[in-house]
Amino acid sequence: MRSGDLLVEVASSKQAQQIVKLHSLSTISVSVQPHETLNSSKGVITCGKFLNLPIEEITQELRGQGVKDVRRINIRRDGELVPTKHFILTFNTPRLPEYIKAGYVRCSVRPYIPNPLRCFKCQRLAKTNCRGTLTCARCAVAGHESTGCTAVEKCVNFQGQHTSFSRSCPKWKEVVSTKCQKNISFPEARRLVKAQAPPDDLSYASVVEKNHPEYQTTHCPHCNHVVTMSNFPSSSKSPEPVAIASSHLALKIKISYINPALQPLKFYQFHKTHMDLR
Repeated sequence: MRSGDLLVEVASSKQAQQIVKLHSLSTISVSVQPHETLNSSKGVITCGKFLNLPIEEITQELRGQGVKDVRRINIRRDGELVPTKHFILTFNTPRLPEYIKAGYVRCSVRPYIPNPLRCFKCQRLAKTNCRGTLTCARCAVAGHESTGCTAVEKCVNFQGQHTSFSRSCPKWKEVVSTKCQKNISFPEARRLVKAQAPPDDLSYASVVEKNHPEYQTTHCPHCNHVVTMSNFPSSSKSPEPVAIASSHLALKIKISYINPALQPLKFYQFHKTHMDLR
């Protein structure tokens, strides 16, 4: 993980019960604890039966179906919060169920896609500790605030022609959807979406040239015809062996655990050791 911790996903509750008993790996002291977010999932239901019921009663009724927390979605109307029949359910499993039963009513469970945090200083998404520079949320130019800015709109995060706080950004919607569906962090989802999107200036010719570097085209100096030339060498040489020098890797490993059912487990740094890699 980015923090240097190790993330382990077990395949059964038996494995979870065994790994929680770990206190050392060889000569390394470890502790095991559950991951804070990957052991649960959130979904949205729409149920008119729950409209006038208190949250405590709804939570108690759904506890047998793996629900550990219920939050009602409220909307603001005429300056006042109005309760709705939409609810955010937190389940104690990494995967969402297809539905839950409210008495005789079957309610479909939809993935809950929240808005990511946005730094009001640098305008970057999913940042909690900002070390960046002051950036305009309207034009994406550093050095001034968005108040009174009349420049052309530009998104800091995805370079689109809209403000950095616009919810109409297609890239933003794709990243948030990927994050929730794959149950990964926002930076990981952003990298995944960026890797899947082709560059704007990608052409067929550039792909052919990139995938076939052993060929190149040129013009004949006599007749100006296009000639394809091969870059293959006339004689092949066996590759020379590459010497790999040994190095020492300083590791800090600390472990920790949680829920005994198909749950990812998180390893924390604790004791320093040196390992000789060859």
